[in-house]
Amino acid sequence: MNKLNCGIGDLAITVKSSLPANLGNIVRIIDFQGLREWRGFESSVHVWNVEIVGEGRFLHYMIEGELFLRKDGPVPDPCLRRITPPQGHSMDEILDSEFIQQKLFLEDLEEETQ
Repeated sequence: MNKLNCGIGDLAITVKSSLPANLGNIVRIIDFQGLREWRGFESSVHVWNVEIVGEGRFLHYMIEGELFLRKDGPVPDPCLRRITPPQGHSMDEILDSEFIQQKLFLEDLEEETQ
């Protein structure tokens, strides 16, 4: 059995999807749906039930030719990567990461100029 990318309670980013609108979504892993067949994979994959994090964002699902937008739903583990906050920051801060990214950029810039 392959090592899972995520676990219940993790924040994750979608890194693979047949629908480009799903790429880069930040989600919270809610529970495990089990092994399922999923389009694009040769064998059954671990599938998580996730909920989207953030306002105005949705998971996109194409079912029998119709597009559905949801705040929660299934996502295969191979399509997700767990988000780990930068050293010295808590997981709660990751939800407001613009400040963190700016701070890290300035720290990197300062190191380069020294």
